Amino acid sequence: MYSNLVSIRKVAAVVLGMALMTMTSFAQSSKATAAINTAVGCTVTSTTTIGDTLPVSCHDLFYGTAVDVTADNFATVMSSTIKVSNSQSLFVSPSLVTGLYTQTKTRTSPGTTSTAVAEGGVFLRAIVTNLSTGAVLTGYPVAACAAGILGCQAVGADYGVTLNTRIQSLTQSISDCVVTVGTTTGSCTFDLTTDLLLKTTSAHTFNFIFPSIGVGNYKVDIQAAVNSDATVSGLGTAIGGAAYGLGSVTVESVRLVHDFAF
Repeated sequence: MYSNLVSIRKVAAVVLGMALMTMTSFAQSSKATAAINTAVGCTVTSTTTIGDTLPVSCHDLFYGTAVDVTADNFATVMSSTIKVSNSQSLFVSPSLVTGLYTQTKTRTSPGTTSTAVAEGGVFLRAIVTNLSTGAVLTGYPVAACAAGILGCQAVGADYGVTLNTRIQSLTQSISDCVVTVGTTTGSCTFDLTTDLLLKTTSAHTFNFIFPSIGVGNYKVDIQAAVNSDATVSGLGTAIGGAAYGLGSVTVESVRLVHDFAF
């Protein structure tokens, strides 16, 4: 019985040793890096036909050290570097806080119609640059974007994924006012002003995949874009704004299953 117990202990030790070797090997084959963002970028578009005071910049709409960025243009908000071994792929997972501001105000009198439309959106993509060759790749699924796919947004000549977007439209119409007193008929005049404002903040995460990018040193960039628009028909005011702020990204080098393909 003592001999059997010794044998069992030897087998257990061998199994434990193999498990530790497997865990160590896995840890060595997996690489990761990370980055954060604390800068606030934003844009605003506004118009009025009733003399309202309009925001001078998007800093008037969003708290913190917000700075204007070029609308409809990607800007790098987080970056990191990683070394990739043979047959490795990259999983890139950025998170970003976004904010939208839309205000629509209309003023109408009997027999008139006014419409105010405000828009804002925040979009994201991930790219990697081979530091040896300079070749740039866009992460999937954005790399597969095309017109007509829900969630794909054209930003200049490129595409990004829609993190947050809003179109707010307010239309107000008042019919003619007719007043009858006895046998006398007349009209009346008055103005009606309606104002709707929405300001929201939310956090979003979207995963990007770079399958089998090859051996080398790579720079990973997370790029965000914002856009806004405002239009008025008749009498009114429209203000549209969008912003991005606090964010983080994790980048992991992984080995996908054999013959992986989308």
